[in-house]
Amino acid sequence: MSRDLAKAMTWVTLGAFLFAFMFMLPKLTSAAVTPPQVAFLRYLAGFMIILPFFLQAHGARGALPELIGPRRRRLNLLHGLRACFGIASVCFGTYAVTHIPLANAQAIAMTNGVFAVILSALFLKERLTIADATAGIICLTGAIVVAEPDIGAAGWISLGAAAALVQAFAWGAEVVLLRFTAVNDTTQRTLTLVNGSASLLLLFLTASWWDQLPAGDIAILLAMGPVAIIGQYCNIRGFRLAAASELVPIKYSGVVFAALLGIFFFDEWPSLAAVLGAVMICGGAGYLAVAKAR
Repeated sequence: MSRDLAKAMTWVTLGAFLFAFMFMLPKLTSAAVTPPQVAFLRYLAGFMIILPFFLQAHGARGALPELIGPRRRRLNLLHGLRACFGIASVCFGTYAVTHIPLANAQAIAMTNGVFAVILSALFLKERLTIADATAGIICLTGAIVVAEPDIGAAGWISLGAAAALVQAFAWGAEVVLLRFTAVNDTTQRTLTLVNGSASLLLLFLTASWWDQLPAGDIAILLAMGPVAIIGQYCNIRGFRLAAASELVPIKYSGVVFAALLGIFFFDEWPSLAAVLGAVMICGGAGYLAVAKAR
């Protein structure tokens, strides 16, 4: 193994842990916190962290023209759309982790790669093979296994598991939008616009019915912003050092980290069905990601 690959794997493993940790944080707060409030504080913190770097790069006078210049109007619309999917991902992900075990929610959310492949085939005209379809079916079947549905019951699948699946779809849509915008815009500008527009939209949505939150809950949720930014930084560093096909399987260590965090903080021991489903998800999604990277 080369030194660069070892470093890349370390960066991506750290990123996987940070994202598992980020989605655990809402589970530490009181039940009074609503998912939109979680999303607002997460994106606000992310925006406040990235904004000083953007201002330093472009100056106080040049920052606004750089953000809203007419030549980048189409890109800005795509960033705004990505922010909407990001909000949905955080909101439904928050609901999921507060209603089902953390490892189960994280495993189901990892099916985002399947939705990204489907959406890429529909909108970016990427080729979809029989092997891709088979891997996707295995992955989604794994999600059903993790959800542990009771077919005979009226509500055969829990709302928490359903929310995790919606989160996966929103996350997959984010990935597709990121693929398109990444080659046309800088990382710094992208992060500034996505976090800023998400914060502004959530401010309007939550201002009229904002519930008073304990200071401890606010501090925990604000921590999601820097954790997400650092996690993204780790992934960027890793994928610059090695090929995506070598690193994508490492990203799925996030399921293991989620299981360990669930055991340590909440005494949530995964069931045999959850472990089997997670293996199916990681196997199917990992194949899809590696195949597309190649």
